Amino acid sequence: MVAASRTWLREPMRVTGIRPIAARWLLALFVAAVVAGALVGGPGASLGDRDHAAVVAAMRDDSDYYRLIGGIVPAGAFAGRLIPPPTLALIESAMGPLGATILLCGVLAGILLVGWDRLTELFADASGRLLGAAMLLGGTTVGALLAIVEPHGGWAALLAAWSLLLRRRGRWVEAAAIACAAGTIEPGATLLAIVMAGTAWIDGERREAIGWSAAAPVAAACWLAHRVALAGLGIGSIGEGAAPAPFDVAAAALLPGAPAWLGGALLITGIAGWSVVRGDLARRVSALVLAGLLLAHAPGMLWAAVLTTPLLPLGLIFAASAAITLVRAEGTRRRITVTRVRQAERSDA
Repeated sequence: MVAASRTWLREPMRVTGIRPIAARWLLALFVAAVVAGALVGGPGASLGDRDHAAVVAAMRDDSDYYRLIGGIVPAGAFAGRLIPPPTLALIESAMGPLGATILLCGVLAGILLVGWDRLTELFADASGRLLGAAMLLGGTTVGALLAIVEPHGGWAALLAAWSLLLRRRGRWVEAAAIACAAGTIEPGATLLAIVMAGTAWIDGERREAIGWSAAAPVAAACWLAHRVALAGLGIGSIGEGAAPAPFDVAAAALLPGAPAWLGGALLITGIAGWSVVRGDLARRVSALVLAGLLLAHAPGMLWAAVLTTPLLPLGLIFAASAAITLVRAEGTRRRITVTRVRQAERSDA
């Protein structure tokens, strides 16, 4: 495995060539962060949005979305969560179960096809690329499961991952359009367009930054119209009740059905892995996951915490490679020390 780590990545990581003492501190910091991730989570978030499924089923029987919302929200629907815009419910009710499944499969196929192409920029050889493809397949599977149990969060995560993978330098229009669609489904996904606009501006891509910035007002206008409709019903934008912790939700989405401590540890590991990789994609994923976890603490923005979930399993590979590099760098100091002691012994003799 150590030998394989030399050829996994195409470009050196940020920790490559680090000094032994710094490697020791980074290793300690990484272990502490993973342990903290395992301990900081609560009992684990229970994912499942039955209210959306009930609304879609009723709309297929020609019921009106806002009339349904006006009846079920006072009864406790969407407890502690944002009352979502009608975009996704309209699509699923119009397409039917089979059409919605085909649409989901099409998005998953798009992520995998674009992701397979982008893996050539990250991995140096076929073995690393195949390993990355396996982790990306696992990530899209997790995203699909999330879209089934938590439709708005899952669809936002899948579209965000597709947009991140699709964006290249000089090619961003399609990615921005997908990000705009994600924002109309889940308001928290508007963060994607904001982060992409900011990173493009930092990179000196002014035209691209303006294009991404234009996607955010479209989603904001959709959300504003939704708020006006809810105000007409005399209800707020968030259901009554306590919202789950964003970190717990992100951990449960990444590893559904697993113990909360394991999901939290893998979440931190995936984030750390993306942070040590060089390249435009890695910088954008790292910025989005951190910004999403922060924004998710705002009322109603819970699903901003899962926007990078389909891509986080790839970070586990990067984290493993970085850990091997740090261990090797930390051991360099010990070998030099032994050599000096032996030279001193020879001079005394």
